[in-house]
Amino acid sequence: MATSASIGRYLISTVQDHESPERDPGQVYKEVPASAWAPYRSFALNENGKYRSQWRGHLIRPAGGGGPYILVDTGMGPGPHQHTGRNGELLQSLAAEGVTPPRIDAVVITHCHGDHIGWNVTWAGDRPAATFPNATYYVAAKDWEHYSRPENSNEAFARSVRPLKDLGRLKLMEGEIDIADGIRTLPSNGHTPGHQCVLVRSGGEIGVLTGDLFHNLAQITEQTWCPVFDWNTAMSRASRQSVLGRAQKEGWVVFSGHLPAGLSIGRVVLKHGRPEWLHL
Repeated sequence: MATSASIGRYLISTVQDHESPERDPGQVYKEVPASAWAPYRSFALNENGKYRSQWRGHLIRPAGGGGPYILVDTGMGPGPHQHTGRNGELLQSLAAEGVTPPRIDAVVITHCHGDHIGWNVTWAGDRPAATFPNATYYVAAKDWEHYSRPENSNEAFARSVRPLKDLGRLKLMEGEIDIADGIRTLPSNGHTPGHQCVLVRSGGEIGVLTGDLFHNLAQITEQTWCPVFDWNTAMSRASRQSVLGRAQKEGWVVFSGHLPAGLSIGRVVLKHGRPEWLHL
């Protein structure tokens, strides 16, 4: 069960941070009847009929050394987190890969939910500092605009994204943006107004880091299922079907944002005429 995979000259590794509380699928996928989970219960839910999401980022770096070093998403943050009493582990996970925060050249935020931005900024009292001091932080302009409105504001955005502007580390993106050679954002709006995936193309291979395009293994097959976290379900369905459809047809390696550790990297394959997950 892989925790990293190579795409041409790039190595992409999961960097775990923490995990969500145990969730009842009926509370997260409110439009999906309990009976519809039957085909997926053995692998998409646990023995209690529930599931946990993993909170993580992904590190992209050249397998042969050199640069750039790119971090996609920064997890839920330092904690300690109320449901476990434990701290977030993103920086420890990076250290296990031999990477310190100053080594990161770019941080790409797939979207501005709290479990993807938590390590962006480190606070000393009331003074913020960029956790990755040499990095440019890429954030979708649509997410910035949405969460900057008073009616959409929240503490996570205020503490972990807004300070980046005054710190001079923020770059707002519109449309597809080249982050580095062969690494490009792919707008996939719906989960949030500015949600984006990240495409990695190298050596004739393609990988896609999906952020919150989907949350549970069942959604690989049931691509119209939407969690309550989706801002616009029509848009999120269209984005999910488009990206997963391309991944299946073109043989992309998929790096998922929330699937269980060890099962989170895989491919979308057709089996009996239906898309399924084949983990690496």
